[in-house]
Order: sequence, then C-alpha cells, then structure tokens
Amino acid sequence: MDDNLQDTLNDLLRSGTESNPALNALLADYVRYHVVFIVVAGLFLIGLAALSAFSWLKYRGAEKATAQRRTYLGFGIVSLLVALMLALLIAANVSSVLDPRQGFAGAVGLLSGAGDAELRQAFTIWLQSGAAEVPPTVQAAIDERLAWQAPKAGICTLLLAAFAVLSFFCWRAFLRKPRALSLLAGLLTALGCLLLMLMVIGNTQGAFAPLALTLFYN
Repeated sequence: MDDNLQDTLNDLLRSGTESNPALNALLADYVRYHVVFIVVAGLFLIGLAALSAFSWLKYRGAEKATAQRRTYLGFGIVSLLVALMLALLIAANVSSVLDPRQGFAGAVGLLSGAGDAELRQAFTIWLQSGAAEVPPTVQAAIDERLAWQAPKAGICTLLLAAFAVLSFFCWRAFLRKPRALSLLAGLLTALGCLLLMLMVIGNTQGAFAPLALTLFYN
C-alpha cells in the first residue's frame, strides 16, 4: 500500500475488507458521528415542530392586522423552515448510517496533504498494520480534542437554554406591548438560539465521535 493516508484508505475501502480492526474502528466512529446528529437534531426537530404548531394555532386565534398575529405567523414560518432543513439533514445522515462505507469513501476524497504530518503518518501505519489498538499519537490527538470539545458541548447547551429563556421573555414582552427594543432583543436572541443549536449539534458529535473528526480535521 501507498504510505499516503488518502491512498491507504481508498485501497482498504476498494478491497471491501471487513477484517481490518483499524478501518472498522474508523467506520464505527463515523457511523456514531451520524447517529449522534440524528438523535440531537431529531430532538431539535421535534421542538421546532411543536413551536410551529403552537404558533399556527395562536396565529389563527389572534386578531387580524395586529403585531401579535404577524409575530405568530413569523414564528410559524421560520420554525417550520428550520424544521424542514433539519429533516433533510437527518435524512442525509440516515443514508450514511445505512451505507457507511460509501459515505466514508466520499469523505476520504476531502482529505488533503495538509495537517499534522506525524498524525497522518500514525493513521497510515495503523491502518496498514490493521491493529486493534489505537496508536499513542492518535490517542493523544483524540484526548486533546475531547479536552475542549466535550466541555464546549456542555457550555453551548447551557447557553442555548439561557438564550431560549431570554428569548421567551423578550417575545412575551413584545407581544404584550409591541416596541422596537423588545422586537430587536427577540430577533437577536432567536438568532442566537439558532447558532447555538448548530454549535450544540456539532460539538456533541465531536464529543461522542472524536476518532473520525481527528482523522479528517488534524
């Protein structure tokens, strides 16, 4: 096999081997990465669908040509659109779980010669040897990733909860007495919730599936 990491991975995947513990570990971690996305994004999808349904019900019951009615309409549309986006992404991740070798092969094509040369060499030697034990160099990189990514996932989750509560009170204040300041605060906190939602998903994936991320982002 070629010493190049990308060529080594392509050779193993093309061979169809299932008896290489190193490759199997990478594929299992790759599957876990997508399963975590499906679970976490699925929870957000349920919450957004519930918010959309609630907003539509309130929209139908609100008086016409009022700020309250327009606000509920906006929430209904935006939450539905974000939920649909998550549904599409979940479907794409499901396909990777059902056929991980094809999805992993596509991801291998994104590897370049850049990155930590020592780490790439460690991955290459490990894959060529087919050993079950993760090399110390790779394990050290995983531990380093987990040292910041796992806490970051927790912090982002707490921030998301805080922003969600803050956004709730901002919008409640606006619905009670529409003002430009409360509208701006509501929009900013809602945008913050959306960004934090994406950060929670990404960092949770990294915390539960660090091996594949260490391979692709070294």
